[in-house]
Amino acid sequence: MSKTLCITIDTEPDCDIRWRRSSPLSFESVLYGIPAILRPLWDRFDINPVYFVSPEVVQNDDCCRVLKREVRLGAEVGAHLHSEYIEPEKKYEDFSGSASNDFPCSACSTEVEFAKIKNLTELIEAKFGTRPVSYRAARYGADIDTIKSLEKLDYKVDSSVTPEIDWTSYGGPNHSKAPKQPYLVSADDFYSPGDSKILEVPISISKRRFFLPAGKWFFYRWLRPTHMTAFEMKLLTREFIRRYDEPVLTMMFHSMEILPGKTPFVRTNLQQKMYIKRLVKIIQYLKKRGFQSKTLDHVYREKIHG
Repeated sequence: MSKTLCITIDTEPDCDIRWRRSSPLSFESVLYGIPAILRPLWDRFDINPVYFVSPEVVQNDDCCRVLKREVRLGAEVGAHLHSEYIEPEKKYEDFSGSASNDFPCSACSTEVEFAKIKNLTELIEAKFGTRPVSYRAARYGADIDTIKSLEKLDYKVDSSVTPEIDWTSYGGPNHSKAPKQPYLVSADDFYSPGDSKILEVPISISKRRFFLPAGKWFFYRWLRPTHMTAFEMKLLTREFIRRYDEPVLTMMFHSMEILPGKTPFVRTNLQQKMYIKRLVKIIQYLKKRGFQSKTLDHVYREKIHG
């Protein structure tokens, strides 16, 4: 029985504890955090991560140099659309101090969303020399029209779906009925298997934590060291092993979370140490249970071509 782990990182500029872009805009979490903190972990545990890069990161040459080295070491670079930061209809000229609250699929018309994904795709291609094949929408804001846009742009994988979670109260999509394992998306229904060219690889999310009521995203058990204990992530892992013959687990977090003061989640040096400890513990556990780290492109090739 094969067991697959995809570690995906939404790679963005530093923020502050109010979840606004840093002012002045900085990229310490990419320029220092990736090579000094994450890369040693990837080497230690034989991890091939996926970096979903936002427009601001791709426009920074120093960030691209760090990420190009990551690609040479086995990482994958995917597209991460924060729609406020790229044309057409770019919301901000000065990114510093800005808030990124848009769900691209609902904040933009289908035509504008397509144009933004296209522009980000071409920007990544220009900077990295290859077109990205994997995509994640900011705030998980993707719908069936997003999938159709990705098909037109020759993407292979989307990883925007958050099973169990309904974002409609925030202005986003309702992913609550989505499958929890990879599936080719139906042409007409984002949450049904079908025959489109796009493989959906959902973020690994399970039932509610400690019998909490439905509602807030953090009431659910994610494979995400942001707010989850190692124990809870182990419970999720065991559940997926029981339920699926060849489980695929998709972890996600933000690049900024690994440094103190760059997000609301990790504010102090102590919280940073606890965060890294949770990340290490769950990776150790997953490796012990036989999970192999793969990029999303690798998962696609295995699922489609065998």
